[in-house]
Amino acid sequence: MLQYTSSIHALQELLTIGPPTDKEQGGKGIHCKITRTPQSITYMRNGLEYCFIEVTCDDGAQYGIQTYGEEAKELYKEAHRCFMCGNTPTEPKKSNIVEEIIDGTRYSFDSNGCALAFRKLSSVLGEILY
Repeated sequence: MLQYTSSIHALQELLTIGPPTDKEQGGKGIHCKITRTPQSITYMRNGLEYCFIEVTCDDGAQYGIQTYGEEAKELYKEAHRCFMCGNTPTEPKKSNIVEEIIDGTRYSFDSNGCALAFRKLSSVLGEILY
């Protein structure tokens, strides 16, 4: 069984190498993407932060990653990392994040400039960017 050191590590592994399989430690050839992110950090009744991210893979598998406390803030930031420049939101608020859906895939950007650059590059390079 594959173990992750944190929720952020689990998210990064799913997005870069894919899900674990029975045959090997990694789902090479299977692409995964974030399909559900929260609008903002949720606070539980006791004041503890909570974050849930859904990841869906090409093979139909879905993974839910949830975490609490400080790690919830970090998971939120990682899930909203700018696709073009890699910056994360400075504060876990949805208002400063630009989201675009291109060919059915949701992308997060930290500014309209990054979103525009990505749209221009994707129109020229196509699926090479994905």
